[in-house]
Amino acid sequence: MLSVTVLIFISCSLSYEVNPTSNKTQTALVIQQTSVSLQQTQNSQKASSLFTSISVPIEQPTYTPYPTFTSPPMEVAQPTYTPYPTYTSPPTQTVQSTATTAPTETPDVYFQSITVDRQVFYCISSDGPTTLTITVQLSNVDRGAGLYWRLSDKSTGNVTDWEYVKMERIGGNARAFTFNADVWAGTNNFYYPPLMGESWFEFQIISNDGEYRTDVISEVTFFPCAQ
Repeated sequence: MLSVTVLIFISCSLSYEVNPTSNKTQTALVIQQTSVSLQQTQNSQKASSLFTSISVPIEQPTYTPYPTFTSPPMEVAQPTYTPYPTYTSPPTQTVQSTATTAPTETPDVYFQSITVDRQVFYCISSDGPTTLTITVQLSNVDRGAGLYWRLSDKSTGNVTDWEYVKMERIGGNARAFTFNADVWAGTNNFYYPPLMGESWFEFQIISNDGEYRTDVISEVTFFPCAQ
């Protein structure tokens, strides 16, 4: 509409010229130039429209933040404490509270005799003998026997746990075991807690099948080394 208005204005202004032929020629040229300008303007608008219609917005890359890691709290191990050993008796045993000087015979006299080679022994040879041998005569040596022992402090009444040793054949119907307490020579084969004083060396003999057992025998004195 702008172009048409311009053409009308030019036509009107040229109609006032004196030479009609010259006016017509100039009018034609102006119309032609105006048409060319109009065509160029339309082409420019089409190109601009086409560019706008096909342009695709460029997607901006998205960025994922680098993951963060939280270290789990370290568990601090709490120290464990081992209590002073508790003292228990051999399986199904009734322990005597007082010392005895001889075993009680069992049914069928399975334990025919029990002997010890001394009444006192020590932890170092300079004080006296450091070994104790216990021997048992059995009615059936093949059934065998095990020996349980412990120390009972004479002054405090503290006792150690029961320990087990196997009595070995020594010929005939006899079995025996020898304890060695010589700590200075390094030949000792049993141990005890520190601060034990003069103690009863208590023991009990039980058949391997558990059918027969002696009373607890407390007739031997042991002198532990100060620790």
